[in-house]
Amino acid sequence: MIPTEKYREPELLKNISDGDEEAFAVFFRNHYPHLKRAVSRFFTNSMEVEDVLQETFIKVWLNRDRLPEIENITSWLHTIASRTCLNQIEKNLTREKYRSAQKDSGLSSSEVPFERVTAREISRLVAEAVQKMPAARKKIYSMSREDGMKPAQIAEMLSLSVNTVRNVLVAALKEIREYLSANGHIVSFLCIPAFLYFISF
Repeated sequence: MIPTEKYREPELLKNISDGDEEAFAVFFRNHYPHLKRAVSRFFTNSMEVEDVLQETFIKVWLNRDRLPEIENITSWLHTIASRTCLNQIEKNLTREKYRSAQKDSGLSSSEVPFERVTAREISRLVAEAVQKMPAARKKIYSMSREDGMKPAQIAEMLSLSVNTVRNVLVAALKEIREYLSANGHIVSFLCIPAFLYFISF
């Protein structure tokens, strides 16, 4: 069990990049409080605050293969959260435009639907991306994600080198991000638009 306090961040980020969900939970517990304070400055609605935080940590998880490259993780997280806040504000403005259009035209909300981006939608798209992967890549990704196996364990079981497994996992995450982007959900490394139990892929 990785302690929730006094941990070596480089080692933690390395573990997360290997798909370690326990390490990610520690990361989440350590960074959630200060991110929540920052995001709360943008919104009065607590549900919107939680939505932004959830989306922020989803982006971190989807970019976990690149975490060891980041020099200032706190600054990076705040950048993601800030841009996610701006995305949410834009969604709110768009929603208000829809409501005004409904009011002016006399249409009900069901006649002019507004699709809201949710963790469930992202999860569905990720599942689709995984299903489209080549068999070998899908197998390795599933062993990592669903079985919770570390790259070294997967390598030993499949008689592969650890570097090969890591490269396959990096390719899998890249494929997932590209699939999300193709479907209108941009989850890039620096230009961004969780809980683990929300991410069912």
